Amino acid sequence: MKPNILWICTDQQRFDSLGCYGNSFVHTPNIDKLAQEGILFENTYCNSTICSPSRASFLTGRYPRTVKFTKNGQSIPDTEVLVTRLLNEAGYTCGLSGKLHISACHPSLGKGMERRINDGYDLFHWSHHPKEDWPVNEYSHWLRSKGKKYTSRSIDDYLLRTILLIRRKVT
Repeated sequence: MKPNILWICTDQQRFDSLGCYGNSFVHTPNIDKLAQEGILFENTYCNSTICSPSRASFLTGRYPRTVKFTKNGQSIPDTEVLVTRLLNEAGYTCGLSGKLHISACHPSLGKGMERRINDGYDLFHWSHHPKEDWPVNEYSHWLRSKGKKYTSRSIDDYLLRTILLIRRKVT
């Protein structure tokens, strides 16, 4: 029997921003439980500090320069083979919820969503970001179906929330 694989890739999240890695200022019980009952990687390296080249690298297992992907705004060549395609060909059902971000992504570049190659995803619930500037942004559609609307907060709101959280943990 093949093992189930749940691959979670978050954007711009440091390892030490999760409770399972020892951060006592955050509360991440669901991710902590996944880490406790599954596999927790403690020695990993990122081949690029930039989003798209990093994703292209870990999805292909190749260096960003080898994939010809060195900056955001580029598109991965059609000839590249992603690990999700290999898993799909091995009989796995693969799904993505969020953004793949291995193609140039901007509403002015496409009418729907980012260009896809033969990526192996059977389910593809695409959302580049929570704003409503993409017509097929599934997260925006979901929010609307719940009677909600995405609103961004100012950096001052985040700083205030962080200060209050730290004060609560310290006292």
